[in-house]
Amino acid sequence: MRIKLSVFAILLLSGLLLSCRSSKTPGGSADDKSPVIVEINGTPERQAAFERFMKARLSDFVQNTQSQADNDQLRSRLFDEFVQRQLIVQEAMKKNIEPTDDEIRNALEAQHKQTSGGNAAAAGASGGEGAAQNEATLESSERRVEIFNDLLSLKFYKTEVLKDVQVTPQEVEAYYNKNSEQYQGKNGFYVREIRVHEDADAQKLYRQALAKPQDFAVLAKEHSEAPTAANGGLIYYEAQQLPPALEQAITPLKVGSISRVVKSSYGFHLFKLEQRAEPLPLEKVRKEIEDKLLSEKNQSLIDDFNKRVLGEAKIVVHREKLGFNYTGSLGPKS
Repeated sequence: MRIKLSVFAILLLSGLLLSCRSSKTPGGSADDKSPVIVEINGTPERQAAFERFMKARLSDFVQNTQSQADNDQLRSRLFDEFVQRQLIVQEAMKKNIEPTDDEIRNALEAQHKQTSGGNAAAAGASGGEGAAQNEATLESSERRVEIFNDLLSLKFYKTEVLKDVQVTPQEVEAYYNKNSEQYQGKNGFYVREIRVHEDADAQKLYRQALAKPQDFAVLAKEHSEAPTAANGGLIYYEAQQLPPALEQAITPLKVGSISRVVKSSYGFHLFKLEQRAEPLPLEKVRKEIEDKLLSEKNQSLIDDFNKRVLGEAKIVVHREKLGFNYTGSLGPKS
């Protein structure tokens, strides 16, 4: 289970979101009379809550065009995620953790940025039908509960599971040194290439390129028969990636200089060296490495915590009430 907010397709009203904080039943409504499909540590979870969770996770646009077996597997995976999420909700409620007004507003703004462009495109492509389908699929009151529970889970992870996570300078340096090829360069180079089939054409282009080196990209775009022509011939190569004859023509070049015509099995080539790849010093990539290591540590801690909580939980799955063939392994059969 990844700690990320589901991307919803409708912007909720702030009042609806904020009213959720006063609810003592963030998992669902007291009026829900749908079948109990699972009991988690003695707490019943109903089919309507799971259906709401699925709608949110599938972003409302997934159509049921899969085979029955694929549909069962998808629902089973989402059911396992639902149980795991509800376990975290239970843990958060034990600690009296709940989202603040500001956190809800921030989530609302983030979702609006994520969905406004995509929804506009969907509505435009279907004459507005996409937005109408979205609104009918998941009601605002249902979205309110899903957002609340997701924020509840995220806040629990942040305040209880990840509160002491740090990345030390020594860890950053060790990662940098271990991955030296990635950061310290491998003698790569950016070149522009012109490739043609006839030597005479190549020699003519060579003379034109020498006369006006600044027009090499234009010549490549107009005359090169290589796939890179549309990009002005620009391409990046690592050392030893090219055939030896071509690399030997490029290696001695200075930045801005042009090679002589080189023949290969592909045709006749001209190269202009634009830039050599330079090593990236640690200080330039320190923040990038810190973020990467922190993300990995966070995910590892969350995965371990989820596994432990799930292993300690008492889960009873009422398979006959799920409405699909559950292929997971949670709980004994009821």
